[in-house]
Amino acid sequence: MKTILLSTLLVVVGCSTSPTVKAAEAQTPKPGAPTELLSELGANTAKLSLRFEREGQNVSAVVSGLDGVTITSPPEVLTGVPVKRGEVRSFEVAFTGRGHLVVSVRGTFAGATQARVHTVAIGDVVKEKDGTTQVTTDGDTVKLMP
Repeated sequence: MKTILLSTLLVVVGCSTSPTVKAAEAQTPKPGAPTELLSELGANTAKLSLRFEREGQNVSAVVSGLDGVTITSPPEVLTGVPVKRGEVRSFEVAFTGRGHLVVSVRGTFAGATQARVHTVAIGDVVKEKDGTTQVTTDGDTVKLMP
């Protein structure tokens, strides 16, 4: 029974990931708030700049940490402000740790509420392990994931 369950799981996981689909997604921009994030990293601070590609209303931006990063400055960098097309808003964020800095932007652009999440890698980000391959007592090869 365990062999059937593991085999089914491997088939489902194998079918759900396709390098061709991922390559196509990377070339197509994701819909969301029309923003671009530029960053300059220091030892414990980051200078972040959000560039707005469209005019927007009620725009907010919040900074958070992921994978070991802790934000030590106020997380709200924009709160319900209007922005113009081409406008750049810059701010400094203090942090500790290594991992990812996450900037979540939300606002009304062209009459629709849109959001976008930007990430910036900080330091040497730990990569996930590939797992361990083992052969079961039935002779099936399975990969144990962490």
